[in-house]
Amino acid sequence: MSKAIIEDYFRTYNSESPDALRDFYHPDIVLHTADGALRGPDAILAVYKHIIAQFYDHMTPEHIACHGDEYGVDIRDRFTAKVAVADFMGHSFAEGESLELLLHARYRLREGRIVSADIRMAEES
Repeated sequence: MSKAIIEDYFRTYNSESPDALRDFYHPDIVLHTADGALRGPDAILAVYKHIIAQFYDHMTPEHIACHGDEYGVDIRDRFTAKVAVADFMGHSFAEGESLELLLHARYRLREGRIVSADIRMAEES
């Protein structure tokens, strides 16, 4: 597989289209974050919908390393508030305010779709 599927995933993520994003997720996907695990496309997309209701969430993959069906990705993630947000990751935001994070993600594919993802702050990787 090539890194094109991961690049397509980020383009789709940034388009704010949950239905299109669903196509990238294997039915058995597990997303691991510092807050715990989300299992299945529905759980992941519920969180995604909650985030994009409040923020423009733009992920930029800055480096993609491919090892078979596994990918390591360094990501610059910029959240810009669409509305006032009282609490997100311990911060409050006025409309238009932004937060930028540096993340590292590991993705594993099965049958051409993401079956496992582990996303952490870059310094936690």
